[in-house]
Amino acid sequence: MTAGAELAQRPDVAADAVTVVELDGACELSRQRIGGKAWSINHMRALGLPVPPAFVITTAGWADYTRRGAIAAEIWEQVRAGVAMIERGTGRRFGSADKPLLVSVRSGAAISMPGMMDTVLNLGMTDEVQRALADETSNPVYANDTRQRFVHQYRETVLGDANGSVPVDPWDQLRGAIEAVFRSWDSARAKTYRRNRGVPDTLGTAVTVQAMVFGNLDERSGTGVLFSRNPNTGDGPVYGEWLVGGQGEDVVSGRLTPRPLDELAASQPQVHERLIAATQLLERDGRDLQDIEFTVESGTLWMLQSRAAKRSARAAVRTAVAMVAEGLISAAEALDRVTADQVREVLRPASGEAAGHERLARGESACPGLASGVVVTDPDEAEARSEAGEDVILVRPTTSPDDLHGMIAARAIVTELGGTTSHAALVSRELGRPCVVGCGPGVVDALVGRTVTVDGGAGLVLAGEIVAKPVERIILDDVAQLAQWAGVDGAHLADRLEERATTPESAEQEVVSVHTPVTELALLRLVGIKGRVNADNLALSLFADAAEIASHCAGLVDAGLCASTPAGFRLTPEGRPRLEQLLTAERGTVDAAALTAAYDEFCVYNADLKVIITDWQMKDPATVNDHADADYDAAVLNRLADTHRALRPLVRRLGGLAPRLTGYAARLDRAIERIAEGDHTYVARPIMDSYHTVWFELHEDLIGLCGLTRAEEAAAGRAH
Repeated sequence: MTAGAELAQRPDVAADAVTVVELDGACELSRQRIGGKAWSINHMRALGLPVPPAFVITTAGWADYTRRGAIAAEIWEQVRAGVAMIERGTGRRFGSADKPLLVSVRSGAAISMPGMMDTVLNLGMTDEVQRALADETSNPVYANDTRQRFVHQYRETVLGDANGSVPVDPWDQLRGAIEAVFRSWDSARAKTYRRNRGVPDTLGTAVTVQAMVFGNLDERSGTGVLFSRNPNTGDGPVYGEWLVGGQGEDVVSGRLTPRPLDELAASQPQVHERLIAATQLLERDGRDLQDIEFTVESGTLWMLQSRAAKRSARAAVRTAVAMVAEGLISAAEALDRVTADQVREVLRPASGEAAGHERLARGESACPGLASGVVVTDPDEAEARSEAGEDVILVRPTTSPDDLHGMIAARAIVTELGGTTSHAALVSRELGRPCVVGCGPGVVDALVGRTVTVDGGAGLVLAGEIVAKPVERIILDDVAQLAQWAGVDGAHLADRLEERATTPESAEQEVVSVHTPVTELALLRLVGIKGRVNADNLALSLFADAAEIASHCAGLVDAGLCASTPAGFRLTPEGRPRLEQLLTAERGTVDAAALTAAYDEFCVYNADLKVIITDWQMKDPATVNDHADADYDAAVLNRLADTHRALRPLVRRLGGLAPRLTGYAARLDRAIERIAEGDHTYVARPIMDSYHTVWFELHEDLIGLCGLTRAEEAAAGRAH
């Protein structure tokens, strides 16, 4: 069924641009060419699983349609040949009143775009076909239900008109559905989704045409979704639901209430047994937790799709550890599959019993969780006491980027000033530290030295230590195992995973020429702002060679201006006045009036950006964003991209006013590019060059260059 020979005669299509292929298990085209849906079908057939016959129009077909605005005659002939193949595989005929064949038409991009693309089921339905199906099955209710489903979906998806006239000719229906799927690639929602996830518009979609199987046929029919392990806990056995009489997305739509998979085991044990065997095969083959769609038609099992499953933090940790024990993956792969955020989430304790404990302070909830410790007010002290094994709570009037090392060391964070968009709030959520902000003046002095408990969810600071509900032993054991593989103790596992994700060795690095020399001032200022930073991350921020930066830092250590710690380089007491001396000299070289005006403009964007980052972290003041709502996340990232485009001229202008600031434009651009590529750690991750981190560092530099102090700006409401 390949079209290489025909396409070779056309000047606008490459000779090897295969357009229509059978998904018989032997197709060797990549996921990029045939899309995830078709790739899954072909792979399951290669494994010998029961899958309805299907063919795919590759992304080359989409490209040809996009150029022409119509399906080419030669491609349409290949589509007709594909339908003939399905007819041979099923013993049914498309558009015939004798054993009629119905098909599904589904989109299939290489990268999953859930809910963004179009699908049409039960295509090929006519008056004659409906009567034939009713006669064949002695079930007119099924035939009518199938007809109504088709008409509704065709009008909605293809015609865009609830009262539109559905073509009588099944071949016209098929052409219309294929074209609708091609067009859906350029729908507004699909474009927005791609833009915010870095999916190229040129990638295109394939179209999969597959024989229909009917979960709505009778009482022994249904449709279901199952996972090879529980996606909430990571435990076996399989976890899923099924719906008698269902079809398509009935199970996941929320319109109907599905039943536990155990009911399929009770009513059709042999079908259930075959389903479990298929699931186990797919998990072993895929070496990952699988999300599987299936249909049962009158007691016959049909597999429709299998893909890597979305999972909770708990399931990610449990599955990674269990699969190493089962020999499915290596320890290194397990560490790659678990994120720092997931580790922090599974270790976060729940609120405890506050009865009988004095309320010492109340503020706004910035990050939920419960933590107890001794209050310290200096980030260096917090780090030192934490390294000595003590639990500390960092309490500050407000926080800034150079407090980060203390925030990381602390069990929780409390501030006198600021709200849920403050630096303390944004960073604490990324670190997973309980945080209460805006507790009011005098809180630092009132709490210093006391043992307190911070209830981030309730926005309270309570006297004494409150015992939280303990984290389950199995979770602690799993984290301990991951930590052992990572070569650290459990308390430092999250930090180690972040290092793995952000070091140059674990990610493709982009060479960017910024033409800014690495000066003593640039290095000292960046070390001062970051608090603790290693040479690799300094090199990334300065677009310099890591070996060169390490050499410079060694010189600063020899000069007594910096100290080398396990967490990275930090300023020494001698280094701080040297930095201030250099900054004072730099201030004398800039146009103070122009810089102050630019800073005022920056503060307008700053207010907008803090709201955007807060919305990325929280759905509302009481709900942490779990990033399960793709549309919500896309809208927030779209606002971030729009804000970035608006402020780029300002950031470039700042580089003209103060040459040392030139690199900020490239750093912010790089963060936006990484976000667009789908790496959302670049939104607000504190220990890397995320957008939020770079923005706050620029804010610090502007405060200093304008001759202001953070305390003054915080009091004015511009630097919380």
